[in-house]
Amino acid sequence: MQIRYIPKSGNFMGLIHTPFKNKDGMYIVSKDRFLENYIYVSTIEDAYSYLQQGLKIRMQYENNAPSLIKLSSLEITF
Repeated sequence: MQIRYIPKSGNFMGLIHTPFKNKDGMYIVSKDRFLENYIYVSTIEDAYSYLQQGLKIRMQYENNAPSLIKLSSLEITF
């Protein structure tokens, strides 16, 4: 499974964002930007199951700050 996000406007328009991994190699899903609501998962499949429940995933372009992106804005290939 591959998840990516390509913004349609703004400074990063057209640039491919990929799921962010923290220093422990975990993906982060959350309902909002607050640390206490972060859920850390080890696989992209686990992250996808949370996305289906309405949570968002942190996506990043190169070394820029990651952003929370909802499922309907993502491109997912299986």
